[in-house]
Amino acid sequence: MKKIFMYALLFAAASATVLGFNSCSSDDPDHTQTLTEEEMYLQKVLGSYVDNTINPTYASMARNAETFYEHMKALRDAVEKGTATQAMVDKACESWKATRADYEKSEAFLLGAASDYNIDPHIDTWPLDLTALHNLLSSPNLLKNITTSDDEANIEYAHNNLNQNLLGFHAVEFVIFRDGAPRKVASFTSGNDNFNDGVDFTDISALDELKYSVAVSGDLKYSIFELEVCWAGGTEAHKKALEAQERKTTMPSSTITYGENMKKAGQPGSLYTSIKGAVSAILSGDHGCVGIIDEVGQTKMGKPYGLGTNDENKESDPNYIESPFSHNSLTDFWDNIESLNNVWNGGYDASKRSSMSFASYFKKYNPELGAKVQKAINEAQAKLKACPAPFVTNYKNAQVLAAINACEQLTKAIQEADEYIQQKKK
Repeated sequence: MKKIFMYALLFAAASATVLGFNSCSSDDPDHTQTLTEEEMYLQKVLGSYVDNTINPTYASMARNAETFYEHMKALRDAVEKGTATQAMVDKACESWKATRADYEKSEAFLLGAASDYNIDPHIDTWPLDLTALHNLLSSPNLLKNITTSDDEANIEYAHNNLNQNLLGFHAVEFVIFRDGAPRKVASFTSGNDNFNDGVDFTDISALDELKYSVAVSGDLKYSIFELEVCWAGGTEAHKKALEAQERKTTMPSSTITYGENMKKAGQPGSLYTSIKGAVSAILSGDHGCVGIIDEVGQTKMGKPYGLGTNDENKESDPNYIESPFSHNSLTDFWDNIESLNNVWNGGYDASKRSSMSFASYFKKYNPELGAKVQKAINEAQAKLKACPAPFVTNYKNAQVLAAINACEQLTKAIQEADEYIQQKKK
């Protein structure tokens, strides 16, 4: 998700969320509430949401990010020694896609560290600024700071000094992918890059591109560790790595994790003053399910298409396409909706569903509405699958509009589900 865009249709839901997300203290006698049977059920759903969806997703992402970084280092070192192979490039691309899939499947829960610490825009901004990247890679005075023999120092410099449109997934994507496929190893070993589309990179050293990419992929790794550790505590090794880099490991001005905060919704010590306030943030919030559905439909697809429903997408912008070098755009969009599907059904993939979820809640309290939401999820994913690939050359296709419309219906279904929970008294 490049950025968060507040649509008018989210205003009411977001307002409700703010009311349920004020700071509280343990000496607030009104904060501890007697829970109804339905609220106790939702409390268990929140616990499952943390333990079975968010935490496993971030743990998988952290493992994949670590592997990706190691593959990038191995490729850089091999190119420098003259021993690089196509298999090395392919492995780097495969691990990029694995990390990317986990990240896109986390975008229905950007509430928390991803938004509070601006991790999302730091690692997932697009379009990549190719002109600025060329200026960086062609300037010895700039390049020297991220191409030293000290990888950790290079990572720290990139993190603290490079603009977000030169960082993250899409910066490294440009270096290792070309025209939807892994870049040919010959273009790394022949000396200079051969890219010349809008900006001429033929004067740029391919090895310097890889050195830059290692620093950026290291920053990506640590940023993902922050998501993992701030929500769940993470592994001891990942926590120590963050501490060494002086990065975040808990909520702001707190010693607790975001997971603890969510599980304690409605109790002293949580920023969520009610269980249903937390639910609304998850379902209808701008950093939750509705936020990502609308970004997929209105912005990620709607802006290139020229949907004309708001100032941002009023004209077609073919430069605003996510993951253009890998041709991963449609996979990104599908994974975004799968992120919502995981939140709704519990777990983090179809084979690891949890017994306590929003889906099980509606099966108990309102099966008809629950079925309506699941149908809308399935329809949105089916319409995305029907879009012709690659998106970079088919963004005006009629199937794209059908997918956008399906996302709009999914937004309405999720909002209806949240409204039902907020209004239910027993």
